Amino acid sequence: MRRLPQVLVVALMISLISAIASEGKAAEGTATVAATAKAHFKQGRMHYQLGEYREALNEFKEAYRLKQDPSFLYNIAQCHRQLREYSEAIRLYGNYLREAPDADNRDEVERQIRDLKAAAEKQRQQASAPPVAPIAPGSPEPIGPLPPATASMPVPSAGPAGSADFPSFNSSVPSASVVSGAVDASRDAQLEVIPDPPEANILVNHISMARRGPAKLRLPPGLYSVALEREGFRGAEGAVTLVAGGHTTLAGTLTETKTHGWRYFGFGWLGVGVLSGGVAIYSYAEGDQKRTGSADFNTYASWARWTQGVAISAVVLAGTSFVLDWLVNREKVDPGPPVPLLQVPTQAQ
Repeated sequence: MRRLPQVLVVALMISLISAIASEGKAAEGTATVAATAKAHFKQGRMHYQLGEYREALNEFKEAYRLKQDPSFLYNIAQCHRQLREYSEAIRLYGNYLREAPDADNRDEVERQIRDLKAAAEKQRQQASAPPVAPIAPGSPEPIGPLPPATASMPVPSAGPAGSADFPSFNSSVPSASVVSGAVDASRDAQLEVIPDPPEANILVNHISMARRGPAKLRLPPGLYSVALEREGFRGAEGAVTLVAGGHTTLAGTLTETKTHGWRYFGFGWLGVGVLSGGVAIYSYAEGDQKRTGSADFNTYASWARWTQGVAISAVVLAGTSFVLDWLVNREKVDPGPPVPLLQVPTQAQ
């Protein structure tokens, strides 16, 4: 009967060790999955910026299979839109809005869905149009009306020299976002970026433009990627089409990511407690085999009391560390892909 408490303590310690090992493996597995998803996201972003939309699509899909973050759905929809797979883009934009009903860019996504539905209908009508009869050899070719300038018309990337408030940015500009009318390449567009907090690195087409916001930039018309980055924060990014003479404002909120230093301390103290508890159990067991009052009995009894005190103190410190970890991280977010930037409506001058 004297050994029954010791058996119970041993069983409790074994259960505790198993629980710690299981939690450690689960945390390690979660971290590995998150890191792999982030690697796929970075590869997808690189392919997207290079115009390799099919490769970017595959990378974003792999990232979403590992981590069901709604922002991956937005990136997948963007790739389908660039590939002119309008039906898939509409479906994925819809899935994104269902997964993130409070998304900051909801209005922009809904506008894109409406535009894509119109483009899909136009694409369907063009596909069903009767083929044009071939022209007989020697016959003069008919001359139709000249088409207006559209978004597919290239715009020169060179612009006038910038100023201190709006530095010039020479970049290859694929197209200007206009519906009709000629593009005035001599008029640059103004882009204002407002990060929160302001201590963020502002990148345009992966080139750092400012180390602290808000920043005002003068850029040639065209499509640009804009990103906000800061160490220890979850960034924001998005794409914007600048129109000649226009003024566009983007805003992004960076949220501090979780750090688990106190949790690691907690696991460390928990390990100390487990080891000390094991030594205490061993000392009690060996002391039971010795004659009460003998030198060996006194030695084992002293070891048992001392290690038992260490075990209790370590468990208390571990619990305190876990509580501190929760208090430090309760307002922070898990590391993940950047959130979409929000386009702020420009007030009329």
